[in-house]
Amino acid sequence: MFQTLVNVNSRIEQIWKPILQSNYTTQIAEEYAQLLMKNFLTHWIEIRKTGQFYLISEVFERSFKDLFNEKAISYNTGEAVRNLFQEHTLSHFYDETVAFLESISKKYKVCIVSDADDAMVPNFYERYGLHLFTSEQYQSYKNDDSNIMFKELLKFYDIEPKKVLHVGDSTSDIIGANREGIVTCWINRNKSTWEHEVRPDYIIESLNEIEEILLAVRGSGPIR
Repeated sequence: MFQTLVNVNSRIEQIWKPILQSNYTTQIAEEYAQLLMKNFLTHWIEIRKTGQFYLISEVFERSFKDLFNEKAISYNTGEAVRNLFQEHTLSHFYDETVAFLESISKKYKVCIVSDADDAMVPNFYERYGLHLFTSEQYQSYKNDDSNIMFKELLKFYDIEPKKVLHVGDSTSDIIGANREGIVTCWINRNKSTWEHEVRPDYIIESLNEIEEILLAVRGSGPIR
């Protein structure tokens, strides 16, 4: 979903203006957004070590608390998380998203698998008849050792892993799906370098490249 179909960065102004108020500038907002994600990753790693499931909202609340303490910002962390989630639901499509969804949903079974709380997710997927798998629903994340989300996906469609193409922008998308034997495709919009031992089967920079990949791999069976 996020950074694959929709661009969360399109809502940075709306996320940070209520927090920064008269101190808001684009530069400060971008700086604080980066600091927030740094805090998020720190807490994410700590939480994953516990082996317990935590909602994304809980991780962000801790992350905002650290940021507000560091920058002496007087703002309610719960309100910050609620606004963040609301803006996630309003994230802008990438330029090619609508045409891609209209085309692909007519030819293939398509679903969204997202490391997200339900409250974060834009509801446009309903218009295209896409099934939604979220971490909150299954109390698991895409790169959990248990691989619950991908196992549930395969069970839902009663399909072999090699007949599924999973497209995503993150390490978790690729490593988690690969662990379950699913064909993987990394959407690399920022032209980054892949630095992990487990490599994606395909690398693209735009959703427009996916249909060509699907045609190329159909010889091994129908790709869902």
